[in-house]
Amino acid sequence: MRVAVEIQPMLSDSMTGVGWYTDNLVRLLKDFVHPEDTCYLLGMDYHGYASRLQEYTASNVELRINGRIHYGIYRRLARFLPFPDYGSFYHIQADLYHFVNYQVPRRVRGRIVNTVYDMVYKTFPETMEKSNYRKLERNLSDSCKRADAIVTISENSRRELMGYLGIPEEKIHIISPGVDRSVYRPVSPGAKDKIRRKYDLPEKYLLYLGTIEPRKNIPVLIRAFHQFSRKDRQGYQLVIAGKKGWMFEEVFDLAKRLGLEDRIIFPGYVAEADKPCLYAGADVFLFPSLYEGFGMPPLEAMACGVPVITSNTSSLPEVVGDAGIQTDPGDMDAICSALLYLTSDPEARAAMKEKGLQRAKVFSWEDSVKKLLNVYEKLA
Repeated sequence: MRVAVEIQPMLSDSMTGVGWYTDNLVRLLKDFVHPEDTCYLLGMDYHGYASRLQEYTASNVELRINGRIHYGIYRRLARFLPFPDYGSFYHIQADLYHFVNYQVPRRVRGRIVNTVYDMVYKTFPETMEKSNYRKLERNLSDSCKRADAIVTISENSRRELMGYLGIPEEKIHIISPGVDRSVYRPVSPGAKDKIRRKYDLPEKYLLYLGTIEPRKNIPVLIRAFHQFSRKDRQGYQLVIAGKKGWMFEEVFDLAKRLGLEDRIIFPGYVAEADKPCLYAGADVFLFPSLYEGFGMPPLEAMACGVPVITSNTSSLPEVVGDAGIQTDPGDMDAICSALLYLTSDPEARAAMKEKGLQRAKVFSWEDSVKKLLNVYEKLA
């Protein structure tokens, strides 16, 4: 069998969650692809980002990059111009093509797998940029109809794909992300001190890590922290880490209006290599998101041995199980109460840390790539 996997989201200097999900699966393919099968890794790389991916290849895992055309230009022109079939851009003809970012190009000759991570554009359209909303509204339903199989990342996303797009249950396969526990793990006190110095963090802090955008519900987190800070006697500060997304200004304005400039720290984008130590240095990780296709940050935090407070909505209960505290994302009182409970009770934090470490073991990238290859084999 000849399988082609689109790796376009990996060809960037600042990968998003889709890019990291794809990267973690692709890097393991060489260890699990059957010796008699061939896997092509396809992408349009006008800027040379693919050079780092040579280590992902093997005798039967080949990198096929088209560096002559910019991907964004191709996608726009492909809607109107009679381009040749997709495989011809890479001088291949595969039996199966896997597209990893919601949309399937036109003129694909072979079986098709499409990965759809969530249905936030239907569930919370007000939290999306209009251009992304229009793109999904225009293309996603058709892409899913043309696919022979749909991969998604949680039971919640599967239910929504069935409900919103009418996709049959048997066509949808859940392949949840894993967590690399050789990277995301408890760290030494010295490593925590080093990360505090690098980002100028206090000894005791609470952490949010993720994009600063409406869907993440950060204004409610700030208001809950404001309420908490009036009762806190230990001097906790809140660290809101991550890159600025759509409509980020409201978050900074609210912190200022509530007089929390001295209690909230915004370190900005955090390098991937620094994330485990940043998680591990926190006493509590907070993730009150309105909606997630899966929710990697709570899983990464648990793997680092940090108690988690998260939302009881969308896929997040699937991620944390009984190893974290789940609250209504709109209930500031509940978030504040959970914070007061964990910050005032070291034994409760220690118990939740152990539960989280055990919960994180459920999610393995090795298991995920085996499930993916099983989907391919069923379509062969």
